[in-house]
Amino acid sequence: MSLHDFVSNEPRALPIFILTDKSGSMSGEKINQLNLALREMMTALKNVKDIRGKFQISIIGFGGNVDVIQPLADIGEITLKEFSADGNTPMGEAFGILHSMLEDKNVISSRAYTPTIVLISDGQPTDFNLNDKNYLNWYPLNKLQSGVRSAKCQRLAMGIGQDADIEMLKAFVNNPEIPVIKAKDASGISAFFKWVTMSTISRMNSVNPNITSVPPPVFNIDSVDVII
Repeated sequence: MSLHDFVSNEPRALPIFILTDKSGSMSGEKINQLNLALREMMTALKNVKDIRGKFQISIIGFGGNVDVIQPLADIGEITLKEFSADGNTPMGEAFGILHSMLEDKNVISSRAYTPTIVLISDGQPTDFNLNDKNYLNWYPLNKLQSGVRSAKCQRLAMGIGQDADIEMLKAFVNNPEIPVIKAKDASGISAFFKWVTMSTISRMNSVNPNITSVPPPVFNIDSVDVII
């Protein structure tokens, strides 16, 4: 068997990048619920059978600094470590690191399906000039949304609590067909990640998993609000 035959027989990956706020305001119940929800999501995706390919996960945290908590890897190979919350909210720096990963064919195979990016935050980015409300022109976000590969990604987002910057999250998603999810408190985090899980499985089982413009399945849970 040639190398080409081996590569062709490998399951195609659907990469999922989790961009998570782990600043000081996320400490306590929010970060605890986030750690739990991520474990539940990974367990659910590991147990999916008879799909077109395989799932990969990467987790990038921004709090004080930006950490690639989990480099992109097949979901069956990951043992997720819990993380804590501290510091400010360098979201723009996280966008930059994510963009570099998405555009790097050594990180994401050219055979992979179009990635899903998930952003969760309870506040405003501290590396953005808050006097300028034109979020779409913010360089790190604009670069992420205009990259050769990153522009094609499906983007999902959640804001937690009344301080969440919903306008920023809307600009991140930048698709009127896909809602931004808002939770009044930490109790909505689990519901959000169940929605992400359901959406990702639905994509993988679709006729063409590369189509990211189709709205994810709708859900209706009291603890969260869907914001168009």
